[in-house]
Amino acid sequence: MSVDPGENQLFRWADQLPPALWEDLAARPPSEAAQATGALWQDGRFELCLLGRALAVDPAQRRVWRLDQPERPVSFQSGLVLVSTLSRSRGVPPAGRLVTPQELPGGAQFFQGPHAINKKPLAKRFGRDPQGLLDRALALGGEKVEGADVAVRVPGLPMIPLYALLWAGDEEFGPRAVVGLDAYAHHHLALDGLWALTNLMVHRLVQENRD
Repeated sequence: MSVDPGENQLFRWADQLPPALWEDLAARPPSEAAQATGALWQDGRFELCLLGRALAVDPAQRRVWRLDQPERPVSFQSGLVLVSTLSRSRGVPPAGRLVTPQELPGGAQFFQGPHAINKKPLAKRFGRDPQGLLDRALALGGEKVEGADVAVRVPGLPMIPLYALLWAGDEEFGPRAVVGLDAYAHHHLALDGLWALTNLMVHRLVQENRD
């Protein structure tokens, strides 16, 4: 399975977001959305960090862009995550506790089949290079945490820390990876948004030469 969130030709870029997502955001007071998500609201737009990268969301123009490269297209999944969390986040502070996506309410049913967490690229890329995972996470503003052979916490969104855990392979066993979320992540995104957010994290960690 591809890890690139931009490879879906039907839903590839943020300018293809469904109008209903923008309508949900327009119905929420901007100050409330900003406070709930940790975003900055100014000049008619939100500014919010996604995986260590600053982006802007303009509800009136229905536009999402990178602050450092305004003309570079933003992926559909990035737009989905940003607009969705701005419209639905309850502002619950992070629990500070890791869970697997399947442990979230409804997660055991949702995160399977086409919505299975795409963790294999992490094992493939870093299975013989655990230090590479740590280096890449640090480059995204993450940090090392306890667990596995290498475990990292990455700032997915201000209210949603993400985790990647790696057990390196050897002559007997192949490498294994686990993707985790903060236990309160479901207070900020629906499950499809959390699935998209984990896709984005895996892509950013694996594709270091394509930032």
